[in-house]
Amino acid sequence: MHESVKSRLEEYLDGDGPFPDVEAHLAQCPDCRREIGAMRGLSRSLKTLRSPREFEVSPSFYAGVMNRIETQTRPSAWELFSDSLFARRLTYASAAFLLLLGTFLVSSTADSTQTLAASGPEGILAGDRIEVPPPIEVQPEQRGVVLVNLASYQQDYQ
Repeated sequence: MHESVKSRLEEYLDGDGPFPDVEAHLAQCPDCRREIGAMRGLSRSLKTLRSPREFEVSPSFYAGVMNRIETQTRPSAWELFSDSLFARRLTYASAAFLLLLGTFLVSSTADSTQTLAASGPEGILAGDRIEVPPPIEVQPEQRGVVLVNLASYQQDYQ
């Protein structure tokens, strides 16, 4: 019974209509009477907080605000970078990185034999400085001799 009355207490305080069941319950229940008294006190407190008179803003105020909005310009992205300390440091670091990267690319070796040697397993295991033997030129009639030499090759391990 309390919940059905408590859910309608605000409507009862507004005076929207007759509520004979709520009034009958309030006559019998001291808890609900205490709650409705607290709600009335809160309502009176809120009414005292209202301003005594209405504030009216002059039309020149709105014109001044609009004028100020129109005269302001949006900052460009370059202005944002020049104003912020973080953005300036980021710009300097990026420029230094690009300078170092360019220096590395210009000074890197353009020798294709070292690049090819390093791409094989021997080059990876040997490190940076591997000497690539010159390619062996074999005439078509000497292929049999080369195959026999490769098949019979034995290396002595010590």
